[in-house]
Amino acid sequence: MMRSVRGFTLAEVLIALAVIGVAFGALALTQVTNLRASVTAQTATETKAAANLVLEDILAEVLTTGDVSAGEFDFAYYYWNCPSSVTPPPGTTIVNPDPPLPCQGDRTINEDERSEVEVAYAIVGESGILGEGVLTITVTATHEASGQRLTIGDRVTCYDVYPSPTSTAPEPCPVPTVSGGGRP
Repeated sequence: MMRSVRGFTLAEVLIALAVIGVAFGALALTQVTNLRASVTAQTATETKAAANLVLEDILAEVLTTGDVSAGEFDFAYYYWNCPSSVTPPPGTTIVNPDPPLPCQGDRTINEDERSEVEVAYAIVGESGILGEGVLTITVTATHEASGQRLTIGDRVTCYDVYPSPTSTAPEPCPVPTVSGGGRP
C-alpha cells in the first residue's frame, strides 16, 4: 500500500510567512514603543532628581542658623536681600557679603554625557502673616538631551528655622513689610 505524501503548496507557505511577518512586525512595534517610553521615563526621572537635588541644597543653605558676622548667612539675610536689597527695619543688622550671596543662579548636574541637566533657581522674599516672613524657592530643571522641563518649588517661613515666639524670645523672625522682604 502506497501512501501519498502531500506537502504544502507555495500559496500556503506564502500565507504562513505573511502571518508570521505581521506578527513579528507588531512585536517589533511594541518593543520600539516600550523603548521610547523607557527613555522618556528615564529622562523624566533624571530631570526630577536634578531639580530635587538643587532644591534640597538651596533649602539647606536657607535654613541654616549661621553667624552672619562670620560670613554665614541665615534666613533673615536671604529674606531681606533676595531678590533685591531693601532697607530693613531699625535695629536689624545685615552684613553684605563680598561677593554678594546669589539669590538666583544656574547649576549643571550630569551623571554622564547623556544625562546632563541644566538647573536654574531663584530665591524670593515675600510678605507673610504679621511676624512671619516667607521665602519662595523655585527650581527649573531642563534635560539637555530630551528637552524635558520641570519646575518645582518650596516655601519656607521664618518659623521653619527659628522657634515660635515666646516671652523670652518675642520676635525671632524679621518683621515683613507689606510688599515682602525682598521687594521694595
